Amino acid sequence: MREAGWPVPRTLASSIAAAGAALALWNFAPEALPRTHTTLLGLAFFAAILAVVAGRLMRLGKAWLVLTAIATPALVLVPVYRPPTWLFPMIALVLAGFFINGVREKVPLYLSNSITEQALADLFRKLGGGTFIDLGCGLGGVVDRVSRELPESRVIGVETAPLSFLASWLRINGQGRANARVLYQSMWHADVSDADIVYAFLSPAPMAKLYEKLKTEMKPGSLFISNSFAVPEREPDEVISVDDARQTQLLVWRM
Repeated sequence: MREAGWPVPRTLASSIAAAGAALALWNFAPEALPRTHTTLLGLAFFAAILAVVAGRLMRLGKAWLVLTAIATPALVLVPVYRPPTWLFPMIALVLAGFFINGVREKVPLYLSNSITEQALADLFRKLGGGTFIDLGCGLGGVVDRVSRELPESRVIGVETAPLSFLASWLRINGQGRANARVLYQSMWHADVSDADIVYAFLSPAPMAKLYEKLKTEMKPGSLFISNSFAVPEREPDEVISVDDARQTQLLVWRM
């Protein structure tokens, strides 16, 4: 199942609809329904499951499903318990720390699944290793897998969403992976001149501009691999199909 673009409206729709159903049941169900903390928590949990299922049907990615699972119970519990107002900006800051690039770059937090990570590591090994750069590395899954499987190669991730960067940096540095680095850096400022593979799982929005940067700066014979999103008016040199649940396609351009 392919993941569609513009996930924010679908995330909001699934969370609001499920939370609304739970609150309607809480407020308008017969008196036989006990109005206890346990009942309300159960409704919030049920709403989260309902929202995640709806999100999957609407082809939301893993990161957005996590956000849905967090946001939906909050939408149920907040109107009833009315927590202190300072809690809301704190939650907003945490969410922004992971998802801010969905607003400023139109690049949501998409996470490559483990099967795709393995496919990238296998392809990199087949090409003889070298330098692998993940533009927008998210939580560091690709950097972790590729650097672990090819310890003789150099693997770099760049990320600007603050909490995503922190999670990725801790993940890589906590394992003492000498051949891997995570940089707090915009993909537009990343030095790709020595890269043998540049990988990105972004969105349709930056693809044309990114391709022009890579075409200008990458060395001849290197590869640009995009997960799912095409470059407008540029046919890929190869399409690699990944045997996973969403039928991921890796689009490959030779520089």
